[in-house]
Amino acid sequence: MGGRLIVTCRTRAEAQSALAQVTKILEKLGVTLNREKTRIVHIAQGFEFLGFKIGRGKGRFKLNRDRITSKLNRQNLYAIPTQKSLDRFKDQIRALTQRKIPLRMGELIKTINPIIRGWGNYYCRSQVRKRFHQLDGWVVRRLWSHRTKQWRNTVGRTFPKHGCGGSSSWSSLSH
Repeated sequence: MGGRLIVTCRTRAEAQSALAQVTKILEKLGVTLNREKTRIVHIAQGFEFLGFKIGRGKGRFKLNRDRITSKLNRQNLYAIPTQKSLDRFKDQIRALTQRKIPLRMGELIKTINPIIRGWGNYYCRSQVRKRFHQLDGWVVRRLWSHRTKQWRNTVGRTFPKHGCGGSSSWSSLSH
């Protein structure tokens, strides 16, 4: 695993010049670029870097230009988690919430919380509000699936109602 580097330029010629300069500097340090992974790409195509898909959005801003106070994203750039990182996250949660694992709900939540928090903290600066909402629902369904399996395997327990009645699903999941 080597170092990672992105160089942004205005034109393709500037990018080729920067690549030549970076290659010279790295050779002086005794490091060579991996030609298979090194490429020049226009931002409209997008690229993947450290678990993010970075590119330029095609859509328009939802706010009028005069209402946008930040000058950070005037080029309509976005960063979202790659499909590979989403799949890896789901695989980790799936492995821990298998229905055959004999954990109580509280123990299970304590086990998966660090993974969810870590993933959330890593991707919190990207455009993921909708994706976080989808993943939240997916994790809750995994927990309910685990709980229903546990309920079927015990005798004499009454299964709590799913929903937001007197005792919400969140409070019954966390205890």
